[in-house]
Amino acid sequence: MSKTSIYLKESATGKLVKAALLDEIADAHLAMWVASWCSEMERHCAGRILQNKPEDHHWDWKAKAAHWRPLLGYHSFAIVCQGELQGLMMANDLQSARLPIQFGKALVYVEYLATAPWNRSEVQMPPRFSGVGTTFISAAIELSRTIGYRGRIGLHALPMAESFYLEKCKMDALGRDTACQSLMYFELTEEKAELFRQDGRNR
Repeated sequence: MSKTSIYLKESATGKLVKAALLDEIADAHLAMWVASWCSEMERHCAGRILQNKPEDHHWDWKAKAAHWRPLLGYHSFAIVCQGELQGLMMANDLQSARLPIQFGKALVYVEYLATAPWNRSEVQMPPRFSGVGTTFISAAIELSRTIGYRGRIGLHALPMAESFYLEKCKMDALGRDTACQSLMYFELTEEKAELFRQDGRNR
């Protein structure tokens, strides 16, 4: 497992806080998920109807880890800051692009991406940290470049995350995928991936 130093923004103060991006979700991260993330999500969801709960409230990261760890082509990431788990992501390098300009070329597909409950405005105002999502997209781009896919990535977005991928990440929306719960499918081209990387250097 390798660790990269990153910075998240503390929403209340605007200060940058040093954090760590890990290129593997280890047992210690899953223990953090159980100890704090799960309990905070349960507290927030208690008494709320389904439509008012976070769209990923039911994701079981321990089960997901047990499923993907033995498989080739799967990659996982975690972000830790101030001794707490701030985000988790899982991706694979087994899929091909659909966008006409890069159709059929290999890409990194982001299967799951989530930030901790306290980093979400619908759970806590102000959120504790911002920057988890963009850090993970940067990590997916770097993974794509490392394995020779030149930054190409793709993903299906939960409805509340669509604007993030469209506006913040500048990904191309290819329409709703009836084979994947009618979720909107997004891709990032090589050119847009490079622009995202350059913008990240200036953030």
